[in-house]
Amino acid sequence: MAPSPFMLMDIPIDNITMDEALQRIFDAAVSYTPQTPSSHMHFVNAHCINTAAVNEEYRQVLIRADAVFPDGSGIRKAGTMLGVPVKDNVNGTDMFPLLCRRCAEQGMRMYLLGAKPGAAEKTGRWAAEHAGKEVIAGTRDGYFSPEEEQAVIDAVNASRPDILLTAMGVPRQELWLHMHRDALKVPVCMGVGGLFDFYSGTIPRAPLWMRRGGIEWVWRLMMEPGRMWRRYIIGNAVFLMHIKKIQRNMRKEGRKQP
Repeated sequence: MAPSPFMLMDIPIDNITMDEALQRIFDAAVSYTPQTPSSHMHFVNAHCINTAAVNEEYRQVLIRADAVFPDGSGIRKAGTMLGVPVKDNVNGTDMFPLLCRRCAEQGMRMYLLGAKPGAAEKTGRWAAEHAGKEVIAGTRDGYFSPEEEQAVIDAVNASRPDILLTAMGVPRQELWLHMHRDALKVPVCMGVGGLFDFYSGTIPRAPLWMRRGGIEWVWRLMMEPGRMWRRYIIGNAVFLMHIKKIQRNMRKEGRKQP
């Protein structure tokens, strides 16, 4: 039996390991039929929770998702505060090489959609080199107009990928996937934020010791202070306030997390 998720703003966070998350993804890809809807699986970090607090449409998309994975030290901190130790940091950037290798082993392919022109294509080349074979069905940057959306969807479907990774930023990527759920004939669709920026070489990844220490956000702040200061300096404090409010409500109601 799968472990019960823990709840943040009624969003069920799947408290599972990276290996278990990969198994969920590939099980969904294998069991898909054209008559069934795509499985939508997303990553949620502290910034996502802050966004969900002010964007009800995004929050509802996460509530209805087939899986929501715990991403980053903020979610781990929230789990500790709420009495639910988080098993693993299931983030998209660490998952991507594992996805590439598993796709190669199982004869599956991914489509990379989003980011700036050239980033998805470079990420695709990295994936092929890492996996030792072609695992990318196609690529497309995220700069397209509403009038071009149908052509983008048609191109994705025509390539027949098993997994669609969409890098458009939170909450646009999740809302876009939800909006086009019926039109996209892909077994598994996922929002992956800035993943292509890392693997295309646009933004260097934090050193391993920072990632293991749960302070990768400090590196992101150093790399892009003008864009990231509000998310991390203000956002981390706001996130902590949200978790403390959840704590107070739980005490008041005399309830515990599953």
